[in-house]
Formats: sequence, structure tokens, C-alpha cells
Amino acid sequence: MQIYIMVDQPEFEDNEADAVAAVSQWVGEDNPHATLVHVEASEEAEFQLGIEMQIKAAKQLIPPLNEFYKIAKKFKCDFVVGFIEGDEREDVCFFGNEEGKPDAFEVGCYLGFE
Repeated sequence: MQIYIMVDQPEFEDNEADAVAAVSQWVGEDNPHATLVHVEASEEAEFQLGIEMQIKAAKQLIPPLNEFYKIAKKFKCDFVVGFIEGDEREDVCFFGNEEGKPDAFEVGCYLGFE
């Protein structure tokens, strides 16, 4: 299943570069499972920051959810998790500074894993 974990309604002010660096660092240069998504805000596009990744089981959510929760607390933001099917994206849950700590198996259930 192709999923995404993206910053929801970013308001980084002066910390945007640091937030991008934190997400980029988690993805790394040769991560076979995750791809960095970073789009600068412009007239044509909204700011986007997060990852897309392929997973086969809910337990694969544990490392990114734990790390992105730390990022959320540090930069006072929330993340949205969802799945990608063709050209369609569907948000399934939120976590972070306001929404709280995510439970990987609960998020997995929202994504359709049992």
C-alpha cells in the first residue's frame, strides 16, 4: 500500500528550513521505502512537506510515526496520514502537537490493515 505522511497546515515561520532538514534526514539518501515530498509555496502550488512510502504491514508505520511525532513536537505542527490509490489521496488520521501521539496499529487499522 502506498501511503503518505504530510505536514498539515504548516506554519513554521522562521523554522521552515529546519523542518525540511529534519524530514529529509529521516528519509536519508538511499531509503528504498520512503520518498521525500517537498514543494515550496507558490502561486501554482501550496507548501507540502512529508513522505510517501510503500508499506505491507502496520508495524512498518512505527519508525516514521515515532520520528514524525518528535518533529511535530519540535516544530509545533501536526501531520496527516493517508493512502494513495492511483491519482486519488485519502486522509485517514492526524497526529502531532495538537492531535497527540499516534498509535501505529490504530493508524494501520484506519489504513485497512488488520
